[in-house]
Amino acid sequence: MSYRLWTFSLRNRPSFGWVVAAVRPGLARIGARVGVLARDRRGMSAVEFGLAAPVFLAILTPVIDLGLAFSQQIRVNQAVEAGAQYATANPYNGTTWATNVSSAMTNATTLSVSPVVGAETCGCPNSTSTAIIGGYGSPPSCTGSCPDGSNPGYYATLSASLTYTSVMPYSILGSSTTLSSQAVVRVQ
Repeated sequence: MSYRLWTFSLRNRPSFGWVVAAVRPGLARIGARVGVLARDRRGMSAVEFGLAAPVFLAILTPVIDLGLAFSQQIRVNQAVEAGAQYATANPYNGTTWATNVSSAMTNATTLSVSPVVGAETCGCPNSTSTAIIGGYGSPPSCTGSCPDGSNPGYYATLSASLTYTSVMPYSILGSSTTLSSQAVVRVQ
């Protein structure tokens, strides 16, 4: 008996045609589904929004923080304006006047501002009305006359400040910023 070595060649290869025939329809269905999914555009905007939303929010958050800071600055300005309005409407009456002006500033806003009534002077406005020139007696009894011939006035400087703490840890403003406002008002 002789044994013949079996060699694998294209002529005598075993037939796998039944395997290919069995797998081909499944592969065709999978390929068709992949093709349909590749051409399907439903949900594309949701994916794009999911990719863009974190970047958009990272840009928008400091803008919101700045808006909150500006809003509080406006409220500090309004508190000082309320104090100035009270100071001009109520004549100077000694020691309780400064306390009443401070109370008017504090009551004008829900923020916890630090009001200061300071620099009470007798003076006259300069030629451009941008500063008060002192040296006309001691408050509240002002003496002398101004360079333009008018009587010197009794002026008080009102100010308020507030420490704004940033909502976001990476704000443009830093972790905290002092917001302040000042007004010089003629009392008499």
